[in-house]
Amino acid sequence: MSVRTAIAASRRRIVLPRPHGPAQRWSLHAPTVPRAVLVVEVRRETEDAVTLVLHPEDGRPIPFRAGQYLTHCFEIDGQAQRRAYSISSAEGQPLACTIKALPDGRVSQHVLRAVRPGTRYSVIGPTGDFVLPDDTRAPLVLLAGGSGITPVISLAETALARDPQRAVRLVYVNRDPARAIFAERLRQLAARHPALQLVQHASAGGRPDAAQLRALLQPSAAAEHYLCGPQGLMDAAEAALRAAGVPAARIHRERFIPAPRPQPRPTTPQPITFTRSGRSVEQQPGESILDAGLRAGIALEYSCTVGGCGHCKVRVLDGTPLLNEPNCLSEAERNAGWTLACSACATGPLTIDA
Repeated sequence: MSVRTAIAASRRRIVLPRPHGPAQRWSLHAPTVPRAVLVVEVRRETEDAVTLVLHPEDGRPIPFRAGQYLTHCFEIDGQAQRRAYSISSAEGQPLACTIKALPDGRVSQHVLRAVRPGTRYSVIGPTGDFVLPDDTRAPLVLLAGGSGITPVISLAETALARDPQRAVRLVYVNRDPARAIFAERLRQLAARHPALQLVQHASAGGRPDAAQLRALLQPSAAAEHYLCGPQGLMDAAEAALRAAGVPAARIHRERFIPAPRPQPRPTTPQPITFTRSGRSVEQQPGESILDAGLRAGIALEYSCTVGGCGHCKVRVLDGTPLLNEPNCLSEAERNAGWTLACSACATGPLTIDA
């Protein structure tokens, strides 16, 4: 398919079939087979953020739920690199992901500089449970900080497309709201949907405190609350919500970067044995189990690299790895010896069933 043909196809509305019943539309477990995609459009959102409109090379749609992400697989300077970026389009719209370049982000800087219409690469997914509730009548309170707007706008647009009268309150925290990602798109969304309460908060003077967040969010025990942004902002918002009586089950968080790696970390190499591959490697200071394995050429499964999807889950047969909370493992999985290769590190000799 030519780029021009693919662009035309991407601009047509894609309606995906759904089973009957409430919003159990797609499995939250990511497909693990990479899908080749073609970049058909690159939209410059801000100086350091772009949206990539993607078309599957095989022509089959990639069904997704609002709020999910794709793992993008690039080859940069001869090395395979994977990063998780949120889907920023509403359900039923052409597949698009928005990436904000970090100053030291190897992959995000590559996307900003080198990815153009016609670029081909692969994606894995979609993945993630930062999705709309089954109860389509529940009010929504959405908090986005900076680039955290990327999955949040997908949630808001999808919810309002289903029910234009649904109560949605979206609080967007930015240093300069006038230069924020999707500033014009949000204004148009609010103009089309009077039920949407769009609140812009300038944080140039510092992050809003608990009292400010409570006033901005106007939490309700009956609403579903979604938080996406810097860790400190989400921590403060969750504390404000809990203090206001919002049940923990009605608070949903999404993060883009790994949780801080365990401290104190080993300062000397640690031996790791991978039983199935019959390989032993030395984990270097600062590396995760995944880092050490991939450096040694061991074929380990992984996807998001932030401890959020469980794709890199491995079982520890001997030894004790160090793994920070929060992560996506259940208590039962941890008790059974599972850990996340992308987030854990060896503190002594370790034997892994991989």
